[in-house]
Amino acid sequence: MEVVQKGPVVQTLSVEQQVDNIMEENKFSGSILLVEDNKVKIAKGYNMANSETMHVNGPDTVFQIGSLTKAFTAAAIMQLQEMGKLNINDSVQKYIENYPYKNVTLYQLLTHTAGIPNLTEFPDFISTMDIPVSVSENIVKFLNKPLEFEPGSQFAYSNSGYILLGAVIENVSGQAYSQYIEEHIMSPLGMGRSGYLKKDRITDDIASGYWVAIERYPAMDIDMTVPYAAGGIYSTVNDLYKWIQGLEEGKVINADSWRAMRTPEKNGYGLGWGVNDAEGLIYAHGGAINGFSSFIFRDISKGTAVIILSNVEGVQTAKLSDLLLYMLESE
Repeated sequence: MEVVQKGPVVQTLSVEQQVDNIMEENKFSGSILLVEDNKVKIAKGYNMANSETMHVNGPDTVFQIGSLTKAFTAAAIMQLQEMGKLNINDSVQKYIENYPYKNVTLYQLLTHTAGIPNLTEFPDFISTMDIPVSVSENIVKFLNKPLEFEPGSQFAYSNSGYILLGAVIENVSGQAYSQYIEEHIMSPLGMGRSGYLKKDRITDDIASGYWVAIERYPAMDIDMTVPYAAGGIYSTVNDLYKWIQGLEEGKVINADSWRAMRTPEKNGYGLGWGVNDAEGLIYAHGGAINGFSSFIFRDISKGTAVIILSNVEGVQTAKLSDLLLYMLESE
């Protein structure tokens, strides 16, 4: 507890008041969920979800989550492996027709070690990111570009690799990516305010994305068929806590698959998660997409977690997570 001296009276700030102060100091707009001793300590929102309607952010406000999507894609691949429909050590060629590099594996896509050029860094990305594309049209953008290094030899973060993984999920399962993720992950976990691409079934409490917190300039448009399985999912802080609980409790994948997701390859990256320790007890990931910033941090050994979703792009969510964790630990 932080103690504030006011004359002869000593005032003790609650955890929520301390969190509110941190958020106010950082001009935060969005929602957070804090877990201590594996119990939700705080789940609340700050500032406006939509500056036109003046709707405020809350724990059930829907945000785009950007690259937090990658862990969903990775888990879907592990489910399909458990079903015997694929093996992550197989060549991508086995599952995607006309894929030109036989020495690129699904595992390398999952761990960003394939050397595939990252389409979000292409010169024409900004000018084309609001144009809807089919999965095959998206893949064509990078399909025949030279690999940046020998597959498996280095780490280079690539959204392109996770777009390929989305196509593998569709080809192997016979379902659209959105249908597979919702049927096999979100619905079983009760993630009723999460999904991919269209929010048609959700009619309220949806955050609009901005690129400045105070003046509130709307973010540039991006069509979610472009980030696709690398960054197209939307969710809430409450639903994302159900997600990590589901992973840890074996409701999504089995113990071996979950351990594999938390086994770091190069640069401390596992399968859809950044892994902070050799035992895989600390995992995290950030997300950044037009108008939104996100972060999940989880320490299984301490029973702590921080989930941050902001409807402002460019927010330093990892640093904000560190501030909140430090506050919890020093309470």
